[in-house]
Amino acid sequence: MDCKRRKFLQIAAGTLVVGAGLAGAAQAGGELLRPPGAITEPDFLARCQRCMRCVDACQPAALTVAHLFDGLRNVGTPVLHIDKCIQCMDCVRACPSGALSKVSKKDLRMGVAVINESACVTYLKTRRCKTCVDACREFKAITLKDRRYPVVNAEKCTGCGACLRRCPERAKGAISMDASKVKRFTAPAEHFLTRLESRTEEVPPVPFSEWFSKRLETLAQVYGVKK
Repeated sequence: MDCKRRKFLQIAAGTLVVGAGLAGAAQAGGELLRPPGAITEPDFLARCQRCMRCVDACQPAALTVAHLFDGLRNVGTPVLHIDKCIQCMDCVRACPSGALSKVSKKDLRMGVAVINESACVTYLKTRRCKTCVDACREFKAITLKDRRYPVVNAEKCTGCGACLRRCPERAKGAISMDASKVKRFTAPAEHFLTRLESRTEEVPPVPFSEWFSKRLETLAQVYGVKK
């Protein structure tokens, strides 16, 4: 199949389920939240192939696809729902275009955790809880003040979301994520595309009908049309 036609259909497939709901999760400045390792927005839009391989690779379904309501230039690009992202980095490994920089998990900064004292049971003195502290053992960004009250060290927090996902009062908004502090990476001076023949594993060809059917099924799932 002609490459231009395939790319057009890839983008079109990303807009077929627009009616299921708006996917765009925006950060400060109006930009959409992108997957971990995303390079700066102008370069990201120029390099992203709209191939949706990152969406396919995301097992937690933390990635959806931007549509017309997110702006024409964003159509078909991946959008991150930070509360579902576990930073497994599978999306980064799947990206063939360099739109997602191959960086270490420890170099990411997807935001900063914010504790809502009006919803946190510890601050409300309903009961003692240090679930967020236990969840943040890898980065030790959350500590206890006066041996009781959780406090976030913004310098250490990478926005991994572990505290958010494990918080027993998540539904009440005891912990949120400030996504205005997302770190974007600089695109390398040289741009290389990862071609199938340059990969170590053998990639069998997939018939277009099978690919398109899987694409619609994936999009239906991430937009909540199909369980």
